[in-house]
Amino acid sequence: MKDYLVCDINSKDDNYLYVEYQNKGEYFSYLTKDNFKNEKNIKLFIVDHNTEFENVEIVFRSRDERNLFKELVKIKTVGLKTSFYLLNNFSFEEFIKMIEEYDIEKLAKLKGIGNYTAKLIIEELQKHFFKNKITQKKEKIITSLVKLGFSYKTIMKNIANVDNLLSVDEITKIVMEQISYE
Repeated sequence: MKDYLVCDINSKDDNYLYVEYQNKGEYFSYLTKDNFKNEKNIKLFIVDHNTEFENVEIVFRSRDERNLFKELVKIKTVGLKTSFYLLNNFSFEEFIKMIEEYDIEKLAKLKGIGNYTAKLIIEELQKHFFKNKITQKKEKIITSLVKLGFSYKTIMKNIANVDNLLSVDEITKIVMEQISYE
């Protein structure tokens, strides 16, 4: 599997970027926001996206963005088109900030991305990028606090780093104290 290639961009259309690499012509899908021009000796980071329905090679300007794409397509209900849509609407930095801050509202504002999908994306990427796993114990606390009227985003920011080994009462107490200082 290739990590990247250094090539010359010959042209592009709405779907593909056409490049010359080792005296051969190749083409790749790409993010339209990248606004590639005819460039020489450009480093492009590659991912092979293979499912039972499609086999696509995709290039990205950065390794970080490519790795974010690879994590997005692993999420249930998020496929190639949704991943492209998300990455064309947010920079890598914006996306990481949304994940870090549990900003479901910002993600759910995009057409076609509902609250369920936004929450799923953020929770899954939280596990990957910030190693925050929400246990069943914490999920019960989150559900209860949301029912009491606290915002999901505020709860998640405060509960994420609380020790999972604490009791439900101890976790709830810590989270409530942190929320009261905001």
